[in-house]
Amino acid sequence: MPAPLIILISSCFMALSMSVVLLIIAKTFPKNIQGLREWALSVLVIALALPLFIARDVIPDLFSIVLANLMLLAAFMLMNAGTRKFSGVPPRANRNLLFWFVLVYVSLFVWFTYIQPNAGIRLAILSLFTLVVILDHLVLALKALPKTTGRHFMVFALGVLVGSRVLRLGGLMLGFEPPTGIFDDTTSQLFYMALPSVMVPLGTVSFIMLASEKLHRDLEFISRHDGLTQCLNKQSAIEELQREVSRAKRHGNKLSIMLIDLDKFKDINDTHGHLAGDKVLVDFAKKTKISLRDTDRLTRFGGDEFMAILPDTDLEHALLVADRLHEAGKTSQPIAWSVSIGASAWLDADDSLAAMLNRADKALYQSKTLGRGQTQAL
Repeated sequence: MPAPLIILISSCFMALSMSVVLLIIAKTFPKNIQGLREWALSVLVIALALPLFIARDVIPDLFSIVLANLMLLAAFMLMNAGTRKFSGVPPRANRNLLFWFVLVYVSLFVWFTYIQPNAGIRLAILSLFTLVVILDHLVLALKALPKTTGRHFMVFALGVLVGSRVLRLGGLMLGFEPPTGIFDDTTSQLFYMALPSVMVPLGTVSFIMLASEKLHRDLEFISRHDGLTQCLNKQSAIEELQREVSRAKRHGNKLSIMLIDLDKFKDINDTHGHLAGDKVLVDFAKKTKISLRDTDRLTRFGGDEFMAILPDTDLEHALLVADRLHEAGKTSQPIAWSVSIGASAWLDADDSLAAMLNRADKALYQSKTLGRGQTQAL
């Protein structure tokens, strides 16, 4: 059996196995991790295209040349679409351009298969058109994907594919070992035919790693954040506050906190219903985050109780933030809300986390006692 045929058969089984793995993962992973189905289908299309190449000279050229090469292009476009979905980047808006891109590709293959048969030019067309799609995919991966191990694997795989196509086009232009058919037993032909058997598993590994990394990030976020308001939960808040207190002790940094209580929240639930109460909590969290800096942290202690952690902030500036929160509640629709706030700041190296929290709690109690809708500081 010729070496090129052995390579194609092994690549076919490899791609088929990888597609099954990806389809299983796509079915079992959470719905919010998108793009897995497109990735799985792209590998499956490659697996289904390879038997058509193997059947060259046995089945009509329409299937073994035109359709087979169209499927390869479609596979790379599916991979691109999957990465776009995964990263949340919108699909290509100009569908007419994509239609003409594919139409020109097919037309060129028809021409150089039936009108002017030329295996070398067909190979150049495949290399050029897939190079365009892979380059676009590479740029997308570099710009849109987080800098994780999975992304590095994908960039490496795409980089290898880009390099192989550039070399292929350069070799064809220079007339280096010009192919006369798919089963040529030349060194360069064997190299390029063996490439999918390496790149398909590598690409599959990168897809799986990217999906697993996102799943890990999502689970970590869920474990650290309140599901309704997306604020840090109480346990994570204490951990963050302990880190900020350690920095204040070591470097003498300023640090303030605000304990915040939504006024008469039970009355809102009783009057408007718990769904309306949830909307008030979400609205409060959204408006408060807008009033805070990126380095600040809003946390939900439970129920209608929140805490804002304000690194590098003295008590005077914390009170200015509190004023913004009071104003934000007055303009909220359809239900206006108000808050009582107790603020405290890190005093010195002799201060402690418990003492700072205790001062803020006492200040919050004063705010409620004095009529709510105000801020007190201790």
